[in-house]
Amino acid sequence: MNKSKLILIVLIASIALNLVFVGGISYRASAFQEPQLRPFPPNISWVVRDLSADRQTELQPILEASNDASRPFRGEMFQAMRRVNELMRAEEFDADKLRQAFRELRSASNRYQELSHEQSIALLSELTEEERQAAQEFMQRRGPRGDRDGRRGRIGSGFGPRPGDRLPPQFF
Repeated sequence: MNKSKLILIVLIASIALNLVFVGGISYRASAFQEPQLRPFPPNISWVVRDLSADRQTELQPILEASNDASRPFRGEMFQAMRRVNELMRAEEFDADKLRQAFRELRSASNRYQELSHEQSIALLSELTEEERQAAQEFMQRRGPRGDRDGRRGRIGSGFGPRPGDRLPPQFF
């Protein structure tokens, strides 16, 4: 192989490699999205996650009462989601029934959300200014501080699914 062919092969390989890198960078730049605000977790125990263990223990009765009060609302919402999913999978599609099921789902979801917001306000009113700031920072950073375990602070029996729980089929 002569020198000019070798230079041509190296040049072509260099151009191909540069196109791959430029294409990858261009794709990443075009696919970049601003981070979305994180929705609130499924119950209010996120408020106390960064507090001391003693403070969490003090607030445990409020969290347990909140879980007990919200359990029927969550159940109603999960039943409505199951109904929507059943209608979507039905052999004979009925748009009117599905439309009504979506209305019921929105209604159940709104009732649960309203209760959750009221419970958040009640719990936040029990916190000091610094503790409220810690709760707000938890939401901004989207998780616990530093090396803390993400499960720390989950007080009570109503936080999310437990092993062995039957979960509703995924919605969408």
